Amino acid sequence: MSQKVTLKHIAHDTGLSISTVSRALTQSGMISLPNVRKVFDSAHKLNYPIRHLAAPIELSDNIYIAIITNFHPGEFFASFFHGFAKASEKSNIRFGLFHVESKYEKCLSFIESIKKTNFDGAVLFLPGLSKANYQDVIRRVQDFPMISAAPLATPVMDTVAFDNYSGGHLVAKHFHQRGYKKIGIIQGPSTEVETHLRKNGLVDYCDQHGLQIVWNFKTDYDISSGKLAYKSFSALSNKPDAIFAGNDALALGFIHSAQRDNLKIPEDVAIAGFDDIPLCNYQNPTLTSIHTPYEKLGKNIIDLLVEQLSMGDKNMHHSGSTKLVPVSLIERESS
Repeated sequence: MSQKVTLKHIAHDTGLSISTVSRALTQSGMISLPNVRKVFDSAHKLNYPIRHLAAPIELSDNIYIAIITNFHPGEFFASFFHGFAKASEKSNIRFGLFHVESKYEKCLSFIESIKKTNFDGAVLFLPGLSKANYQDVIRRVQDFPMISAAPLATPVMDTVAFDNYSGGHLVAKHFHQRGYKKIGIIQGPSTEVETHLRKNGLVDYCDQHGLQIVWNFKTDYDISSGKLAYKSFSALSNKPDAIFAGNDALALGFIHSAQRDNLKIPEDVAIAGFDDIPLCNYQNPTLTSIHTPYEKLGKNIIDLLVEQLSMGDKNMHHSGSTKLVPVSLIERESS
């Protein structure tokens, strides 16, 4: 029967005092990082029982983070995940992408299962979750670092998201500067907070500067919905001069249908999207869009997660703080 490893064995192996070994393992008191590393290396070597997250984050060879989302095919999710990959290139952060069903109970069950694996934390990009859902996740999945990448009107989980309101505001300002006076909106799902933030940014600018909203089409965030929006637009007697699409997929669907009817863009109607996916540069005409810097989003989320990890389980809590990542407008041929 093997002898139980104690603090005394680690102290003998490292040449440090038992009290120093104890403080290093419990992360209490002032101890130099080289000595902390020496203690944890010895503990691992001697098979001293320590939890996976017991070691200071600075000593981890790799930190594994799960990105949990309702994945849909298309350039948005490719760009979203690529931003995290770029942000983590020169760090010890490793990301895994996981798809969950939109039904809340399925989401919760998966998040709980991730905590039981070797993942150190999670990024939740689940725009369909409500405030009550987030509160339940925090209660049920305790002492596990989590950051939301989807905005909430009254957030309870720490959140990093793009400044969606400013994006809508920038589009309206651009339309105003180009001389467009009648504005249309192709709005995304009304269940998602970002939809309302983008719309409100546009509407507030229009109200302040005398631009008229003459059309508002509510739909989903995909190309086929953009085609449906065009069908509604074509039946209007009072058509807008310029249209803000809630995302690039909506704008691309609209343009595709418009061109089949020989409508000229931007001569007959201008249009701008949101997300600045790579296809914006290759569409004919090229698509004006709000640029969302995914790498910067990923970097900010990484920094917050590392901060949570460094606090340790006992000090982990969510204040509901939201950090907004600035966006910008990329003007192209469509407007």
